[in-house]
Amino acid sequence: MSTEGDYELGRPRYQGSGAPGEQGAGGRGPAPGVLPGGAGFPGPGRGTGSASDTVVRKTAPAAVAAMAFAAVGWLLPVFGGVLAIRRARVALHQIEAAGGELDGVPLAVWARRLGWVYVVGWSVALAYIALRIYIDVTNVMVTVK
Repeated sequence: MSTEGDYELGRPRYQGSGAPGEQGAGGRGPAPGVLPGGAGFPGPGRGTGSASDTVVRKTAPAAVAAMAFAAVGWLLPVFGGVLAIRRARVALHQIEAAGGELDGVPLAVWARRLGWVYVVGWSVALAYIALRIYIDVTNVMVTVK
């Protein structure tokens, strides 16, 4: 039985701590295409393979604000969704203008999607409520005459 394609299943393969003689998941080596000396495997001249070589980009504050508005946007009929959509647009422009310095595109995109869901959902609900009120008012007017 071959385990060659196991790394393509979408499950993470946790690597060892990098101690001499320790291997990754199930006693196998690193995933195909991963060179020794990568994460968890110190290579020559790399010492302990510290994480100080990793560059972490800052998340755009506007993207976080957009997701916050999207999280509570359902409380405000239509207005909360519009706030989330507008903040997401600002966040995407801010990320694009930063030239790779900022991250947060997934937050901004999902905030925009949630905003549109709220706008459409609240619009349908309010239209239904308005229609029911109109029908009830016209029925009362007809029965009074």
